[in-house]
Amino acid sequence: MTLFGLEITGDHARLITLVATSLFAVLGFVAGRWSKHRNHMQFQREDLVASTLVTEFYGLQQGPDGHWTLHIITHGRSEALIDAFTNRDLTDHIRRAAQKHPGLVQLKQPVAHRMMMDEGKDRITGNDAKATLDFVQGRPTREDDVLFGFAAYKETGERKAALHNEIARLVQMVVALKDIPRLADAEFIKQLGVPHAGYRPRTVRLHDFALEWRRLEALPPNARQSATDKIWHVTVRTSVH
Repeated sequence: MTLFGLEITGDHARLITLVATSLFAVLGFVAGRWSKHRNHMQFQREDLVASTLVTEFYGLQQGPDGHWTLHIITHGRSEALIDAFTNRDLTDHIRRAAQKHPGLVQLKQPVAHRMMMDEGKDRITGNDAKATLDFVQGRPTREDDVLFGFAAYKETGERKAALHNEIARLVQMVVALKDIPRLADAEFIKQLGVPHAGYRPRTVRLHDFALEWRRLEALPPNARQSATDKIWHVTVRTSVH
């Protein structure tokens, strides 16, 4: 066989086939590695804070030695913002605010902020149907005062080169009102234990949360508005068994 004026023998053909097969194998390997790297880099750049929501309840427990430890319960799994909030326009407002990683979130539009907080209230109250009926009928229920707000933090610190959103999402923080004095104490926060190091940023955020609530409490009543407050105080009712 003649190709481009050259005589191609059977040995040549086998050699060309081997080289071509090897080249395709190398190109396929490189393409696969590039695709994997590209997907990894895209995931690193993806801002989960602006796309997903998780609700976290924080509890303080004191051990026999007197040492306090932070415990966190996640209410369900993370969910897309568009699924967590019923209004697409509201979701767009929240996403734009969360992308700025402001810490505690306050939407610029008062109506949108009130809508976000109202939906946040609905996520943590009214889940116990019997308690709701007991409340309406005047029967005994347990009433717990809690505070909540939405927070959008970006991971920083020693691991800032890693996935900044490994544990950082838009979080609905739920805190017991009774824990505010401790959480507002900087020395208490320094000594507060956590289940593992990945939860350490939560203690700083809870301190910020407590200080913001203290700030709101210190304002004159006419300066407080549900359309602007970053933290709301609600009562959660549960059945008395």
